[in-house]
Amino acid sequence: MDERTEVDVKHFCGCITGILLLLSATGCANDLFRSVYKLNSVQPPENLDAGIPLAIVVDYVTIPEVVDRPQLVLGINPSQTRVAEAARWSEPLKVQIANVVAVDMQRLFVDAQVSTIPQATDRPTVRIAINVQTFDSAPGSGAMLVVGWSILTPDSKRVLNGRSLVIRRVNVGGYDALVDAQSQALAAVCVDMAEAIVSAIKKKPQSVDRVFDAMDYQNTLRTRS
Repeated sequence: MDERTEVDVKHFCGCITGILLLLSATGCANDLFRSVYKLNSVQPPENLDAGIPLAIVVDYVTIPEVVDRPQLVLGINPSQTRVAEAARWSEPLKVQIANVVAVDMQRLFVDAQVSTIPQATDRPTVRIAINVQTFDSAPGSGAMLVVGWSILTPDSKRVLNGRSLVIRRVNVGGYDALVDAQSQALAAVCVDMAEAIVSAIKKKPQSVDRVFDAMDYQNTLRTRS
């Protein structure tokens, strides 16, 4: 290697080192090695018919504090979790859950108007509040989702309160499989809620935990704010 080539190589290496140090100082270096994940809607096995054209609003979503962070949180054992620094949600988890629930409900009620904020409409409106109590993701094992939900029926005189527990196993490692399992679990919760809505509108016997006055729904929203 001649003298000029040696100088050029040293200069090049020095520039690369300087860039990496700069990226590290600004926190950008870590971003180069992060993967971003997103919950997805799942096509239901069948559509449901409430008998009337509905408007459905996903009013509110709460999630456990331990998973309310940008990173995926992994279950190591029943008493221990690990934050996956290199695996990030594409947007806040509670926002993703609200959006995916809205899409899942739209797929279940194809003629409904579904949104995450109230819309001006003449349609009978169903309002949903979701309390995610457990959002567990165990690498190589699967996902467990426990959700308490409250549904304000169109007549605004009663609230349906239910609780869904869904477990989805995974047969492969990796975060993609876990996120897909959580998406499937969330879709199953939506089926539970959709069936409760149909039962309430068609005046069938309820399979939910309790039935409350509509004032309970408003109180629930206030206590979660």
